[in-house]
Amino acid sequence: MNRLIAHGLIKINDKYLLIKRTKIKRGKTNSLPNYWDIPGGMVELSELPRDAVVRETKEEVNLDVKVIKIIHEDSNYDKEKDIVFTRLVYQCELLDNQNISNIILQEDEHSEYRLVNSLEEMGNEKVVDYLIDIIK
Repeated sequence: MNRLIAHGLIKINDKYLLIKRTKIKRGKTNSLPNYWDIPGGMVELSELPRDAVVRETKEEVNLDVKVIKIIHEDSNYDKEKDIVFTRLVYQCELLDNQNISNIILQEDEHSEYRLVNSLEEMGNEKVVDYLIDIIK
């Protein structure tokens, strides 16, 4: 089985928007708890990946974005679940009249957000691996 995941890398005032994953998500242990990530999630049946990025960004951080282009792809096989997960990351831009004051986190999934110029600003905090390739 294959599952597609779509994420959006968003710049606000020349800084990247990162969101911190909660320990518990919908009553269960969240995957990669307390890791910093970017908005995104599973692409639903009959949904285009770019539409999933727009939907997930609105759900997770209350921002309206437009997709510019794909900037990253990776895949991995989860033996336990017998599923190949493929991740697409899109560069996104905020739609008009959107800014940091529009951010409202989906509290059951993310506990805080941060705007950074680079991952070095994260110090010893945990950051999802694929961001290392994207944010330089």
